[in-house]
Amino acid sequence: MKKLFSFIATAFLALCMALSANAGDFSADQLKKMSTFLSNFTEVRMNNFTAKEILDPNHPYEMIRFAIWHHNVNNSERTIKPLNSPYGDATIDGKYVRESLKRYFDYDLKSLPSVREPEGQSGCQECRPVEYHSDGVRYYFHRADAMSGGDPVYYTKVTLAEKLPDGNVQMKGLLYNAEDPSDDVMVPFVALAKPHTWKGKPT
Repeated sequence: MKKLFSFIATAFLALCMALSANAGDFSADQLKKMSTFLSNFTEVRMNNFTAKEILDPNHPYEMIRFAIWHHNVNNSERTIKPLNSPYGDATIDGKYVRESLKRYFDYDLKSLPSVREPEGQSGCQECRPVEYHSDGVRYYFHRADAMSGGDPVYYTKVTLAEKLPDGNVQMKGLLYNAEDPSDDVMVPFVALAKPHTWKGKPT
């Protein structure tokens, strides 16, 4: 069996359900890599979504937000540059935004649209809407805007993964508080993803 190191996201829904300790069709090492893959979404507070919703070209805010904040969390020293501009205090080259969407969703972003957080989405009445301004080459943004708030950051632990007849992989496991190891509240989840090739590797 070819090893799966990551996937293309198709759906991620938090559910209450009984979980099995059986690894199903995958090894313990593969389950660990799946956990890392899904944590790339939960660490930027994407816990309940479908790829179709995220990749809506008529409403591109969420796809741009994911791509930028994935880099801000994981690759900030390499891809995020400080900058003093009217549009924010940081910038990221558009190629990194495109790269993240291709890697995690197999999506080709044709242009780099400027986007603004939909009204009321943050739940904060006093907060200004988050904006990612594009000049066609790079994005400008305020680093403090998008990840503010008191909600904890969650990671995932995949305990069971199975290949489905439609070609997708179903993963089940637990969400846990990444910032507070003493927090023993864990939320069961199920996620769907499909196999993908990334930089020549089966993923």
